[in-house]
Formats: sequence, structure tokens, C-alpha cells
Amino acid sequence: MKGYVGTILDINLSTGQIEKIPISQEVCREYLGGTGMGAKIFLDRFSGDIDPLAPENLLIILTGPLTGTRVPGGNRFGVCARSPLTGHWGEASTGGYFGPELKSAGYDGIIFTGASEKPVYLWINGDKVEIRDASDLWGKDTYETIDILWERSREETGKKSRVIAIGPSGEIGVKMASIVHDKGHIAGRTGMGAVMGSKNLKAVSVVGAGNKVEVADPDHLKEWRDKVMEIYSDSIVVESLRAFGTNANLEVGSMLGDVPIKNWQIGEWDEGISALNGPTYSDTILVKAHACWGCPVGCKRIVKVDDEPYVVAEGPGPEYETVCMLGVNLLNDNLNSVAKANELCNRYGIDTISVGQTIAVVIECQEKGILSVEECDGVAVSWGDSASILRLVEMTALKKGFGARMAEGSKALALSIGGDAMDAAVQVRGLELPAHDPRGFHGFALAYATSVRGACHCASTNLYLEQGSNVPLLKLNLGGPYDEQSSVGKAYLTARAQELAQIFNSCVVCLFTAISWDEDMIVEAVNSVTGFDYDLDTLMAVGERIWFIKRGLQILFGSDGREDVIHPRLLRPVEEGPHAGSVPDFDLMKREYYEYRGLDSEGKPSREKLESLNLGRLADMLNL
Repeated sequence: MKGYVGTILDINLSTGQIEKIPISQEVCREYLGGTGMGAKIFLDRFSGDIDPLAPENLLIILTGPLTGTRVPGGNRFGVCARSPLTGHWGEASTGGYFGPELKSAGYDGIIFTGASEKPVYLWINGDKVEIRDASDLWGKDTYETIDILWERSREETGKKSRVIAIGPSGEIGVKMASIVHDKGHIAGRTGMGAVMGSKNLKAVSVVGAGNKVEVADPDHLKEWRDKVMEIYSDSIVVESLRAFGTNANLEVGSMLGDVPIKNWQIGEWDEGISALNGPTYSDTILVKAHACWGCPVGCKRIVKVDDEPYVVAEGPGPEYETVCMLGVNLLNDNLNSVAKANELCNRYGIDTISVGQTIAVVIECQEKGILSVEECDGVAVSWGDSASILRLVEMTALKKGFGARMAEGSKALALSIGGDAMDAAVQVRGLELPAHDPRGFHGFALAYATSVRGACHCASTNLYLEQGSNVPLLKLNLGGPYDEQSSVGKAYLTARAQELAQIFNSCVVCLFTAISWDEDMIVEAVNSVTGFDYDLDTLMAVGERIWFIKRGLQILFGSDGREDVIHPRLLRPVEEGPHAGSVPDFDLMKREYYEYRGLDSEGKPSREKLESLNLGRLADMLNL
């Protein structure tokens, strides 16, 4: 097979058994790789209503066919498991260097089952695969762990390994714990770090064997790449990402009504946006830009803060989502403190989106008088209180005192507080919203409500299609032109946007590079690498199949149409700003979406639909 190595590591941490298993061309063609293939593997091994932190939960790490190729942005990998944060399907992905290194070593992915009795890490050096003792690493933060494993790798091989690791948060089961790759690339969402910790798996350290990914048509791929690079040279979106990183969206987003402010309660905050935006970031804390493997964009930021008490050694800087959720949404306009909070989250291994939203719940509930300072271990926190925000980050990451309640996530925290605390916990299916407001772009409301993992901006391409930063996808007949603050036509757009995202997340390729490709270019990229003969319809059917198999896992985990909702706060208008008075017509969009997807009133698919996608076994499991 082209685009694939053809082998997955299957590792039982309870027994120490290591197997190398083949993957079939049929599975590759129907699920591509990444989180799509991960869902297929999980369903094939589905063992019932398991505890997400029990040994029976699978932890699946997978690359895709574009990973490690000359396709720009082909550097990502996905992580899948049942989520301890939501109890539903969990997935996260990130870029960097680990994915290409894993394929260079000879593996498309790794499946972890069971749990080790003591802390271990996985060492991969080409054909050599070992489970090694990690007792001396347990308790160390991710930066320390990665430094140590880099040094060990250099001593043993003369080469720097690529590492994914958990910090103390993952070790102690913080339910929003993340997996950290080489310090600055974070698989943050849905608590995958907690699953890794529950298996006593501290890290995976990989050194490649110099194997290159073979592609089906290298000449065509070169021509395609040349065309793409020319598009990038004239792209305003790409240039903005190069200049300001992902935080380029902060100022533009605030003008469009995209940015959450004061826990989604107000529509503008000009002075705060100015203090946190891309130009200010570049002028104050930026040291240099950084790029993932093989990426021509280079949106990553390296920062340094010298000012007490927020000193940050030169290293990875905060992304847009972090600046929003630990800055704007908390009315915290201190950029140095946001950079410090980001460093703490990276070191401890905890998701900045989830912890930021959980802190917002604490602030609002203290403000409303339904949560006392005494209950919070004496930490009084208010909007913009940088010092107390940092204390709450550490308390959550280490489950210290009241932080143990925060470590369960915003939904669980709000339920434990009672009263109207749930009104402050802005989430869907227990997953905190990313920093994009559905009142500014109505399709987001539907995308969040029907996302495969809970509120998510990466499970669809609504962000780009509704904001107009995606190239026109004329052959998909999406309709339009759309009014961002209208719900008309958004059901069909959202469904198609989800199918596109499932393709990208399974290939696996960065959305920042892929949004410059039209439909023909997407198909060409996949076919040139794999040799498959997709046309647009058959490739989109792959995206549809992946969405439905993940939807099926949601249902098997106990989530149905009753959770296809948007948080009530996002159906209340703000009084100021670019989206003043705007609210999605959610009922209209959901009704039209169910009709397009062929879902019944309970949100379940029909047997006929699943069988048309070669998902007959799933239909049996759902008793359809």
C-alpha cells in the first residue's frame, strides 16, 4: 500500500506483550487513518460499557496516509479512547514531528490495551520496541520528562527522539489532562492524558529508521505541491498565520463576533483585545516563529517573559484558543500571565480550553454568591484577576483541595455547586466550547451540538466556510452566499463541513494548510499518495462513514439526540458588539440536519443508512 507503512503496534501493557499487526487495504480505503481508523478499531474491539479509566479502555494513536509525505501539513496524528471527561467518544490530535517519526520507524500507529502495574514508557527505535521502566519519570512535568528522554535517546542512538508524554495531571487522573508532544504540540481535548495515565504509561519515545513514505504517483504529487505552494504565496490567511500565528484570529474574530468574552456574556472588549492580539503578542513576548514537520506556514510561536511574577523561559507560546479561554473569556488582559498559564498547562499536561472554562465557572459562581471563597480554599477570584487564575490552574492540575472538584471539568463542577451554576458551564456533552461564538456564526451551534466528541471546532470546517477563509467549494453545491448571522442553509453546510473535517482528521493533515485546497485538490492529494481512485462523491462518502461510526459509538456510550443541544447561554443575545441581538435558530437547523442525515427523532440513524455505508455490524450493535 502506498501512503501507509502497513503495520500497527498492538501493545498489552498488562502482560507486556508486543505484536506487530497488519492493516488491510480495505480498511485504509474506507477509513483512511487517524481518528477515522481509530473509531473503526475501537468498534471492532468494543467490549461494552467500560470505565474510561479502566484497563479495558483502548488508547489508540494513529497517523494517516498524508502523514510524513510532501503534502503540506502532513505531520499530524490522532489519539482516540473513551473520554473520561465526557464519558463519550474521545479524540484529540496534534502536529509536530511525532507522526512522521513513527512512520519512519515503520509503524502507522499504536494500540494500547490493559494497564501496567508500574510506570512505564514505550521505546521505539526502528524495529526495536521495548516497554521500559519509568518510575524515575513519574511525577515529573512534561518538559522534564521530554528532556530526559531526548538525552537518553542521544546517548543510545546519537539521535534526538520524538516524544509524547503526560505530566502530573495525567498521572493523577485529571479528567481534562492532555498529551504533550515535544513540549509545544498538545493533544489537548477530551482527557486523553488521563487515559494514558490510567495505564501507567508515562511516555512514548520514537526514533525513526530513515524509512520514507512511498507514494503512488510522486510526479503528480510534485506538480500538485507546486500548485499549492503558489496558492500559499498569495493567501492572506497563510500570511496572517505566518505573521501572528493562530492568534491572528483574535482581532479579526472580535470584529466578526467570533470571540467569547466574560464567559460568553458580552460582545465587545476593545481594550482587552488590543492588549492580547497578534501585534501586541509579537511586539512583547515573541522570540521567533516555529513550524511543524514539513509545514510551509509556521504558525507556532516561541515566547519568553522576563517580568516577575510571570517569568516564562524561552519556549512554546499560547495559541489563539489559550489566549481566549485564559485571557479574553476571563477578562484577563495580562498577556504575560496568559503565557505563564500556558506554560503551566503544558508542563502539567492539561487542556487550556477546558481549564479556562472551568475557571470561568468559579469566577461567575463566586460573583453570584453560590460558591463561597471558603469552599475554594480561600481563593477569591474575580474577572481579570491574573494571580488567582494562575492559582486555580495549579490547583486543578494537581487536584489540590478544591482543585480536585475543578479537575472533573466544568459540567461536573457546576453540578456539584448546584443552583444555577450550570448556566455558567458552557459546554456540550461535557466538553467545554472552544473560542468561537455561534451567535456570530450560526452554523457553529449545530456543529457543536452534533459534533462527534462534544463541542469542537475541529470536527467540522464551519470555522473556515462560514468565515470565508476557505477557498470556494463550488462542486459541493453548498448554496449561499451565506449571512454568517443567519441559520438558513446552515444544516447542509454543517453536515458537509463535518464530512470534510473527518477526511482531514483521518488523512491526517493540518486544517490551516488544507483550507486553501478546493475539492479537486483534496481528491488529488489523497489519490496521488494512496493510489486509490476516489472521486469527490466517494471521498465524501468516507467522511460520512467516519461521522456515522463515531455517532454510533456516541450512542453505544449512552448519548443520543437529547444531547444534541447548544448551551442556553448561546441562545441569548448580547447587547453590544458585531453580533448584538443575533441568536441561532437552533430548532430549524437541527430539524433540517436530522432530515439530511436520515436520523430519527431520537437522533438515531436507520439500518438502511448504515448498511449503505458498509456499517451493518454497527446497525446490529445498535439494535436497528
